[in-house]
Amino acid sequence: MMDKLGKKLDHRMAGVIAGILLTLIGFVVFWQWRHGQRSLGELYHYMVSSPSKRSDLLIFSVIPNLLLFYLVNFQWRWDRFTTGLVAVTIVFTVFIAILILF
Repeated sequence: MMDKLGKKLDHRMAGVIAGILLTLIGFVVFWQWRHGQRSLGELYHYMVSSPSKRSDLLIFSVIPNLLLFYLVNFQWRWDRFTTGLVAVTIVFTVFIAILILF
């Protein structure tokens, strides 16, 4: 079954789409888990107020990509999917590092 699925999903664009979706899902899950009482606007102002407050939320949103990376790279060997996933994760990581530093 995984071989059939791998043949369908082993494309860079599938990795890019999965990376973006998982990052957004990770952001929403962490936001609702830790800051569910805040609206998105209030969360933005909370994150802008201090770098230490924003790093947890931003870093947690990338963790689902790491879990998927383990599966597709080491377990299933979907190499093209992995390159798309890694590309999205690197872009988000650079963005997060810039937000944390400034």
